[in-house]
Amino acid sequence: MRIYKLQLLLVLLQVLLVPFGTLALAQSIRVVYYPPWNISKLPLYFARDTGIFERNGLQLSWTNPGSNEKLLAAMKNGDADIFVVSSNHVVQNNATGGPPLILVANTGYNYSVFLVDATIKQPEDLKGKRIGTGELGSTPDQLTRLALRKLGLDPGKDVTLVHFDEARSADRATALLSGQVSGSLVTAEAMYDLEKTGAVKKFRILADHKKLNIYAGGGADYAMSAEFLKNHRREAKSFLSGICEGIALARKDKAKALEFVAQSVRKNDAAAIEYLYRLYTGEVIPSRPYPKIEGVELGIQMVTPIAPAARTLKPREIVDGTLVEELEKEGRCNF
Repeated sequence: MRIYKLQLLLVLLQVLLVPFGTLALAQSIRVVYYPPWNISKLPLYFARDTGIFERNGLQLSWTNPGSNEKLLAAMKNGDADIFVVSSNHVVQNNATGGPPLILVANTGYNYSVFLVDATIKQPEDLKGKRIGTGELGSTPDQLTRLALRKLGLDPGKDVTLVHFDEARSADRATALLSGQVSGSLVTAEAMYDLEKTGAVKKFRILADHKKLNIYAGGGADYAMSAEFLKNHRREAKSFLSGICEGIALARKDKAKALEFVAQSVRKNDAAAIEYLYRLYTGEVIPSRPYPKIEGVELGIQMVTPIAPAARTLKPREIVDGTLVEELEKEGRCNF
């Protein structure tokens, strides 16, 4: 009986000596991701589906909320430790009283170019022209207006915006082909279709997302709750180390990467899948997943009209690049 009591006492002492944070991680680290498929998330898919996270000693549970509304509710409720979303979602959460989130990494965005009729040589030539855009107030519409302002044009005065019921880039590309509009933001898939048919020769790229400094969408911004980041930094770094491995593997294992890309496109076109793989791994997905502060600044601009408190947010206060920096110094992000 005395030996039993001694053993029980030793067990209790071990429990008391375990840090609180370790006990909290007896359950899985909760990850919410939305939208579910986007090529910029390729490193995440690799790390998740090839066992990289588990080899890094992590146990993760995954949730796709299924809609923007449910995602924002999950953020407000603190339903995850890590959110893989777009920066504007994080901005909206922080500006409307949700548990504070910190952006710690980014693996890409939606590739886009401002495509115009070949007769348009400079932005000033667009004055008085019709420009294709998405539904009023939609993300494509906001980005189109922002692109025009960055090109030195007033979207409310200098051009006529033509709204399409569907926000798909392909619809705006079709409008360009038919002459309905003289310019529009066009995404990678629509560019592929134009290149495939040779129709792209009728147009010219007035500016791309890099020139416009527009890095939006893709759902590839990695945010962690301030509490998780503070109490579980080792696990946070292990998660991002997995993302670094995923980046390297996405470039190395092309066959597997093409399977993931195929789930992100609307049609089963092998040439299109190959095109998007080369484009994203070559131009969009970075070698090191540092958070992209330009995306946060853009997120603040996008969210302010619906959540005025967003304008008070300071991008550098909700961005932390030190995790990736430390991993790089430790050789855990140099694959």
